[in-house]
This record gives sequence, C-alpha cells and structure tokens, in this order.
Amino acid sequence: MIEEAPPFRPEATPDELVAAFAEGGHRMAAFLALYGRGAEVLPAVREGLQHTNWQIRRWSALFLDNFADAASLRALVPLLYDPKAQVRVWAVHSLSCEQCKDGPNPIDAVPLLLERIALDESIKVRRQAVAMLAHHLTPDARVLSVFQRIMAEETDRKLLLHAACGLKRYADAGMHV
Repeated sequence: MIEEAPPFRPEATPDELVAAFAEGGHRMAAFLALYGRGAEVLPAVREGLQHTNWQIRRWSALFLDNFADAASLRALVPLLYDPKAQVRVWAVHSLSCEQCKDGPNPIDAVPLLLERIALDESIKVRRQAVAMLAHHLTPDARVLSVFQRIMAEETDRKLLLHAACGLKRYADAGMHV
C-alpha cells in the first residue's frame, strides 16, 4: 500500500507531516508518508500526541500502533484520558495491540484497559478495551472476572461478543475462575 501511494510532500519535515493530520483531505497521505520514513519520525509523532488539535492526537496515536517504541508507548498513556473518545479508542488500541508490535511492551496495559472498561463513558472505548483484552497474546487472570461481569450485566452486543470470545480463549488456555 505504501509503495503504491504517490509521494506526499516529500520535502516536508516529520513535524509538518504530523501537522497535516489536521487537514481532513491529507490525513492518510501524511500517515503513509510518515510510515514510509519509519522510526525516524517518532519524536514528531510523540509531539503530535500532545497537540491541541484532537485529530492530530488521534492520528498520532493511530500511527503508533505499528511504530511504537518504549517512549512512545509511555507517551500514549495520558491519551487514555483524552476528552475526545476517538483519541481514547486509538490510545487503547495502540497501547495494547500486541499483534502490531515488534517487541515487548514495557507497560502493563491490563490494569489501564480494565480501568477504561469500568470508567469510560464511551461505549466505543469500552468495546476496544474489551477486544484488546480478549485477543491479548498471553491470557491474564485479572481479566476473567471482568469478562464474566460483562456477560452477566451488559446488554451491548459487541461488548458481549468480545467478552465471550475472551472467555473462550481463556478457557482454551486452561484458565477458569
């Protein structure tokens, strides 16, 4: 996909490309341009996580799903409390998606995701947190009771689907409450 994309502002600095996340028509082109440059853009992307424009924070968090290093993962944590749910969704995903990372995550994301499930007012954020825990590479005993509570108390179809998937994966791994 990156090879097929026409060059987008090849002379632009990483900071300028991150700033382009504010422009609706250029977000994907800026994303692909940053992606093509690799880890060298991480300082600019981490700066984007603190930008006043929520779209820049959102797309910077999305970018870190595939290019996160330890400093970037730590920089994502405050975005779990961002005023915009669309930013929190990507912070949850990028902080915890193990399939998209090359190395270990220095942050124990499980308690952070459990907190989002319990406290976040956005159903989309809560769904994302449950989905991430359901597909965590290594099942974690701290999650079982939350999945069971969701199955007993929640009515949202997608929350129930993710929790059921998580319970099945955990049962298949020999974990039961």
